[in-house]
Amino acid sequence: MRVLLLLAFPFLELWLMIVIGDEVGALAVILWLVAMIVIGMNLLRYLGAASMLKAAQGVRTGELPGVAIAEGLFKAIGAILLIIPGFITDALALICFIPWFRRLLIQRWAAKMTIRAAGFANQQSPFGRDPYGAGNIYDHDGSARTDADTPHGGVLIEQEKSPSQDNSNPSDSKKP
Repeated sequence: MRVLLLLAFPFLELWLMIVIGDEVGALAVILWLVAMIVIGMNLLRYLGAASMLKAAQGVRTGELPGVAIAEGLFKAIGAILLIIPGFITDALALICFIPWFRRLLIQRWAAKMTIRAAGFANQQSPFGRDPYGAGNIYDHDGSARTDADTPHGGVLIEQEKSPSQDNSNPSDSKKP
């Protein structure tokens, strides 16, 4: 459904431009689109520097820069929507510049990201185990060293042997 809407969006924009151009004139529509592109480019240039300055000032005062960066991001999205020709994108861009609506969008976006992060933390691996903790853990004393002379190769772990263990090497018992 979303893909269909995304594919139909340019045709809807073009149809709306034709309808409005028929009412007010093609020159007015072209001037509007060019003006919105110029305004969007200037806003994008200005907002990039302004949002970074605001975030830096917030860090100096001890605040987390997340809200300032998110507001700057939504303003930048609004500026990009102004650059894209069309009346629907212009209306969506203006919505991004309304402060109370932008804060509402940021709150919803942050809540959705929190839910996704919580879901990721509780995620199971495809093999049925928690990839970050529920595996086989072997305690050992001593260091690990590689030994290519072992029959299986790989890593050997040196550790203290209990008195009940035989001090002889199993491979030595096979020698004549």
